Amino acid sequence: MNAHGGNEAGFTLAEVLVATLIIVIGLTAVATGFQFGAAGIATGRSETIAVFLAEQRLEQLKAVALVNFNGPWPSGPSLAAGTSTEFCQTSDIGTTGTNCQGGAISGTMSYTRTTVITDSPGGSGCTGVAPLICKRIRVSVSYRPVTSRGDLSQLRKVDLFSQVAPRN
Repeated sequence: MNAHGGNEAGFTLAEVLVATLIIVIGLTAVATGFQFGAAGIATGRSETIAVFLAEQRLEQLKAVALVNFNGPWPSGPSLAAGTSTEFCQTSDIGTTGTNCQGGAISGTMSYTRTTVITDSPGGSGCTGVAPLICKRIRVSVSYRPVTSRGDLSQLRKVDLFSQVAPRN
């Protein structure tokens, strides 16, 4: 009998190492893709919350305009010209109308919502009996998103604009 088989099949050490290297490179690419995907989801969530908070404030002010355009306004949203700033928390977002408050919120990611209302007597888009006063509304929501590296240095902002007029 032969001690050696003449035609043995198998992999050499070099082939096994090359195959292992190819698998490691492929798995690294997949893991990197998952990391970018997770960061994109977190960014999209933050952006969605910011847009929601801006639209929420705009809808509150539109509701005030329908009922009581000229005031006097009770506590809560009013159409008085000026600037107001609120700090909104992300927990239970949208479940209540009280996510926002006048003072800064510590211990959680918060959004800063700034509302600027200006009177626009006879401004563009204001038609009807003079002197019709329109209100221009700008709602800005700014926040610092958490990136995949935990970096909070970049400030992001969402701006919404609207113009309201009294009902005739």
